[in-house]
Amino acid sequence: MPESKKEEGQYITLKEAAKISGYTPDYLGQLIRKGKLEGKQIYLNVAWVTTEKALSAYLDNNKVPARKAELGVGFRGKVRRWVLEHSSGEEIIRLAQKVIYIVIGILVILSAFLIYAFLANVLRGVTLP
Repeated sequence: MPESKKEEGQYITLKEAAKISGYTPDYLGQLIRKGKLEGKQIYLNVAWVTTEKALSAYLDNNKVPARKAELGVGFRGKVRRWVLEHSSGEEIIRLAQKVIYIVIGILVILSAFLIYAFLANVLRGVTLP
């Protein structure tokens, strides 16, 4: 939605509101239906919308302790949020490169250890059965 419309207090979708608030669109719809959050239905009573002002007022009046909010999100939610924040192609390539470098480093260390162990046994005169 264009910035000018948001500034005028126009309605935003629950998907946009979910990104702002951290709640799911379904939960925001429940809040609207219960009258706890200002909003309305559109498109033949199928979709719900709210305003950023109403959402901000609800979030300010209903502060959830930070620890509880973190526990409520769960691991999947944290992963989804991380993926959304870091989903550019460049960041994915950088992450893949880091993983590859770590794997290569581990393999080099393991190879060096195996070579050391082999040479130590050869110098001692230990033979394999």
